[in-house]
Amino acid sequence: MTRDDVRAGLLLVVLVPNLFASLPLARSASRKNFDTPLARDELARLREVTAMVGWEPSHDELADLLYDIANAEADLREVVLAPARPFFRITGTGQAWGLFSYPDRFPAQLVVESRSGAGDYALRYASLDPEADLGADKFVYRRVRGVYDGNSEKSGRTWDPFVSWAAGEVFAADPTATEVRVSFRRLRTFEPGEADTTLRVEGTRGARTRRRP
Repeated sequence: MTRDDVRAGLLLVVLVPNLFASLPLARSASRKNFDTPLARDELARLREVTAMVGWEPSHDELADLLYDIANAEADLREVVLAPARPFFRITGTGQAWGLFSYPDRFPAQLVVESRSGAGDYALRYASLDPEADLGADKFVYRRVRGVYDGNSEKSGRTWDPFVSWAAGEVFAADPTATEVRVSFRRLRTFEPGEADTTLRVEGTRGARTRRRP
C-alpha cells in the first residue's frame, strides 16, 4: 500500500460521512409544524401536483404521510451518522445546518412604533421599509439582528431586553414619544405571475410596550 493509497483512504473517511450528512434528510419531525401557514401553503402546492396523477389527499392525510416519512428519514440519519459523531466532534467538521432550503412566503418583519400620550401609534421602523427607517443602521446590524431574529416565532429570553433597548433608542431620538411598541408582523408574499401580488399583513406576534421612564 502506497502513501497515495493511505491518503485516498483518509479522504474517503472524511468525505463519505460528510456527504451523507449534507443530504437533505429530515433531522427531526414535529406533526404540528405541518400545520403552520408556510407548511399549509407548500402542501397545497403539492396537493395540486398529486391531483394531476389522480390522488387528491386532504391536508391532514398528506401531512400525516410526510410526517411518517420525515420520522423515518430522521431515524435513518441518526443511525448512519452515530458512528461518525466522535470524529466530527474531534475534528470540528460536519454538516451542521442548511441555508435557505426553501423560500419563506410568510416572513416576519420587525416593527417599532411610538406615540405621544394617548395618540395613535406611528410607525418608526419596519424591516426593509424605506419610509420607516428610524435607527435602521443599528437594527440591520448583524449582531443586533442576531439578538431579535430568533424571536419571530416564539418570544425567547432575549426579546424583552431587546424591546427595552429598542424603546430607549426611540425615546432618545424623539423627546415627544411617551410609549413605544415593538412587535413582529407576519407578512404574506407572492411570486411573480400569481393573481394576488399585494403584500399582506397576516398578523402580529410578540408585541411589547415600554413607557418613557
